[in-house]
Amino acid sequence: MTIKRRLKTLLASEEIKLKDLAAMLEEKRKTKVLPNGLSQKINRSSLKFDEVEEILDIIGYDIVFKKR
Repeated sequence: MTIKRRLKTLLASEEIKLKDLAAMLEEKRKTKVLPNGLSQKINRSSLKFDEVEEILDIIGYDIVFKKR
């Protein structure tokens, strides 16, 4: 599953809209975060690892590395 699909699934399961996520990121970062720009980054799968970590932290998830 791609990061785009995984993030969208997690957001849907938590009933968090993209505009709400953008507002939460904006509050944490103390800088402007536009929902449209966030959507574009997710759709292009151009989020940096630390951005994914930050988003997951905000919605209450952790990244777990597990040996196969």
